[in-house]
Amino acid sequence: MRRQGGMQAWRGVAALCLALCLAWLAAPASQPTAAQVERPHVKAELIAETTAIRPGAPFWVAIRFELEEHWHTYWRNPGDSGQPTSVKWRLPPGFAADDIQWPIPKRIEVSGLVGYGYESEVLHLIRITPPGDLPVGKPVTLEGKVKWLVCKEECIPGEAELKLTLPVTSEVTAPSAWTEAFARTRAQLPLPTSDWKPRATLEGDAVVLLLTPPTPETPLAEATFFPFEELVIEGAEPQALTRVKGGYALRMARSKAAEAPPTRLSGVVATPDGWRGPGTEPGLAVDVPIEPLTALGDALAPVVGTTRPLAPSLGWAALLATLGGAFLGGLILNLMPCVLPVLSIKALGFVEQAKAGQGKAWQHGVAFTAGVVLSFWALAGALLALRAGGQRLGWGFQLQEPAFVAFLVAVLFVFGLALFGVFEIGVGLTTVGGKAMGRAGLAGSFFTGALATVVATPCTAPFMGSALGVALAQPDAVAVLIFTALALGMASPYLLLAAAPQWLRFVPRPGPWMESFKQLMGFLMMGSVVWLLWVLGLEVGADGVALMLGALVIIGLGGWIWGRWGGYDRSPLTRRIALATGAAVIVGSAAAAVNAVRRLPPATAAGAAKPAARHSGGIEWEAFTPARVAELRRAGKPVFVDFTAAWCLSCKANEKVALENDGVRAEIARRGIVMIKADWTSRDENVTRALAEFGRSGVPLYVFYPPNGGEPKVLPEVITPGLVLETFRAAS
Repeated sequence: MRRQGGMQAWRGVAALCLALCLAWLAAPASQPTAAQVERPHVKAELIAETTAIRPGAPFWVAIRFELEEHWHTYWRNPGDSGQPTSVKWRLPPGFAADDIQWPIPKRIEVSGLVGYGYESEVLHLIRITPPGDLPVGKPVTLEGKVKWLVCKEECIPGEAELKLTLPVTSEVTAPSAWTEAFARTRAQLPLPTSDWKPRATLEGDAVVLLLTPPTPETPLAEATFFPFEELVIEGAEPQALTRVKGGYALRMARSKAAEAPPTRLSGVVATPDGWRGPGTEPGLAVDVPIEPLTALGDALAPVVGTTRPLAPSLGWAALLATLGGAFLGGLILNLMPCVLPVLSIKALGFVEQAKAGQGKAWQHGVAFTAGVVLSFWALAGALLALRAGGQRLGWGFQLQEPAFVAFLVAVLFVFGLALFGVFEIGVGLTTVGGKAMGRAGLAGSFFTGALATVVATPCTAPFMGSALGVALAQPDAVAVLIFTALALGMASPYLLLAAAPQWLRFVPRPGPWMESFKQLMGFLMMGSVVWLLWVLGLEVGADGVALMLGALVIIGLGGWIWGRWGGYDRSPLTRRIALATGAAVIVGSAAAAVNAVRRLPPATAAGAAKPAARHSGGIEWEAFTPARVAELRRAGKPVFVDFTAAWCLSCKANEKVALENDGVRAEIARRGIVMIKADWTSRDENVTRALAEFGRSGVPLYVFYPPNGGEPKVLPEVITPGLVLETFRAAS
């Protein structure tokens, strides 16, 4: 009995061992097998979503990369540099492989170049379809030669022969250990369609993607476009998302290397908001033709305010209120620092009218008003024409062009020389007689009005900013009407004095003091020249300033020739030769300087270019980008944005008086307010669009974003330390 019991025990142990061996031998037939390949800075393998496959039933595999920290591989469009991952299959007979499915990439910037790729881990999904007559029970092996480029600062090409063996069964297959990784990757694949309607157009040098949401209330706070094709957009340039009448407009700089404009826009738009609501797919596939800008109508017209709904068309009451604001803003514009350079001409005009008698005052008032109005119409026409052509510009746009700044430097310098008495333009101001108030005098009043308008454009007076913002968002006829009201407001003091000449009795009688006053005003004019040279330096650097200073020396020589031999004490022939020579030297040197400045590249030296962060007036400023503001707002930080320009004297006055105040600086530090400077000295599409979002077309503009996502607070054009402190404290 004991011997039989022992034999049975041994038989049981042998049976158990045999079963375990059979199970071990059968394991390769029931589980997929694959080998991970290790290459420099990356591990690669071929994995499957299921543990087995069935005949004729498509299944998913993936090329999986595991990357070292800070190393990355590339998307289907690598961006500025790089190479996409590829695979060349060697499949069993009857098998078919679809194209690689690409999850949403991320922007990766290295040495100034922006690529689209993946870090840490990425799965490239591929659908495989086996034949319907695949034998059951016999495993199959999938082989593929995979090539990639892995980069950090340097790049290393890599390749590997990847294999994956899968059993074939007729039963329902079980999920593999990689099922969750497949699900995470599949959630990052772009939606082929959605309720969002995309359209695309070209707007100047920008590619614009218009995204119309399912409902007007559907939010979209952030979006990034990844093009399928190269040479469509500038990857290193920021992309700006704005609210427009047609939904949301994503503006991207068009590729400078492309030989021709794109005719289609295809790619992926990514948003953390999800295209079907929070937590849903972040990617949306886009493939639309590039339409003419006119085909979109007013769909790209900006919505006033960042979160407010689109305002309806102006009714009569709103139009009258806007016209009143424009008139009042034009009136106050006479007191703004930008107009100081022409106050000398205005003051001498009063003296000239008093000297010539009250009967001519009305003519000069009308001539001055005509100069102002026609100049405003010219500015309005230029703005509206450029708007129709797809450009988005604003008040003071001409001073963003270095060539125009150089032209203005030359004009003001010539007038300064005339005020100093180097030469006389026309008949001298101290000459008694009817000639002074004849045709030349009326032309002078007209030119004074035109010059006052041009020099005044860098400033935005109270009530004026909102009126201009409304004007540039309205039809052309309404816009011109608003500009006319602004012009009449600016010219109204002169027109009022012309209509009531009895007020001129308060002007002192002509006398020797006029020459001293005229020369004193010349110093104001030369101060304006210095200011504009500083602006020119910010736009084109020291080379532009040196070039312009040389031109001013030659212009001065021309003025000296004019004045030295062009007086009435010379013979008519000598005078004509001197005037022709002086005028030729002045005009020729000014034209040559303007043309040379126009060819200079934008300034990139420190202090001329916009830095990422810098100290000014005891405040640390960051450069403005919409993405940075959105990032700070998501983090709950209080943000103050100063929309400014070097050529805006009222902006600089506000900064010195209100922002660089000791109490304001202390409050900024205490509350941890992030100060951002939106510099509009040179043309910047991001700043222009941001101004339009707040219904403005010019600077200054001050916007305070309170902490934890509160509604932005827009401050008036003229600010004081008390007002700024009150705004900061009210937000808390």
